[in-house]
Amino acid sequence: MKIGKFKVSKRAVSPVIATLLMIAIAVAASIIVYVWSIGLLGGLMGSGGSQTKEQLIMEAYNWVSPGTTLAFTLRNVGSAPVVVAAIYLGGINQGAVTSSVAIGTSVPFSLSVVSAGTFTPGAAYTLKVVSSTGGVFAFSVIQGSSG
Repeated sequence: MKIGKFKVSKRAVSPVIATLLMIAIAVAASIIVYVWSIGLLGGLMGSGGSQTKEQLIMEAYNWVSPGTTLAFTLRNVGSAPVVVAAIYLGGINQGAVTSSVAIGTSVPFSLSVVSAGTFTPGAAYTLKVVSSTGGVFAFSVIQGSSG
């Protein structure tokens, strides 16, 4: 079909231009992913990577007494010592704690539960242990039982 001096083609984009556009989009997407991942890794490694080396597990707990005392044992299975800075039970700060858990050792904790009347026997609550570097370790405990 001719319009004036120009011949109009019915194809929208040539295969060569379509291929070049797809390559450009793939390169732009890979650059965005690269910049995002470098930013994420830089944030984790900015603190010396200590949060990625800290690993705590709860070996056992005992919260059988009616809401007053929670005893639990933490083991450090990571590659860096962990300094416990705070403990939260059910979202309630149980006070500042400064205790160190060396690599490969277990440390018993005895927690006098703040707001003891707000916990229901048989209900599960989240116990969060916060390290001095900002690492958060969450465990589930049931009031009125041991595990």
